[in-house]
Amino acid sequence: MGAWGTRNFENDGSQDWIFDLMDNKDAGMVSDTLARVLNNNENLEISDCEEALAAAEVVAALAGKPSEDIPEDPLDTLDVLNIIVTSSLRQQAIATVQKIQTASEMKAQWEDQGQAEAWNGVLNNLVQRLKI
Repeated sequence: MGAWGTRNFENDGSQDWIFDLMDNKDAGMVSDTLARVLNNNENLEISDCEEALAAAEVVAALAGKPSEDIPEDPLDTLDVLNIIVTSSLRQQAIATVQKIQTASEMKAQWEDQGQAEAWNGVLNNLVQRLKI
């Protein structure tokens, strides 16, 4: 895992994903990424988790509740995606975060590193920002 912290943009995968989103200006990428995790009935790999958490963070940012660590360049230009943050999209993002938090390689990784409490705090904060 190319991670340097427990926050959702403190890893290579989420950084790459959000810059790909902005380069492609593909609004469908957000819901597609969330759905890929929700529809996965196997062990969630770290790379899928990183991307899905970035997608959930984009939903929160578009709803007016961005993370402190979201990269500024994409944050300033998210409006070009023309994504409407519906209740359904928020619920999809919340369910994705909770699935990752419950059973994933990422969860196991943070537990093994003794960082599960800090990581869970980040995800709980994201869920709260998605609910508002």
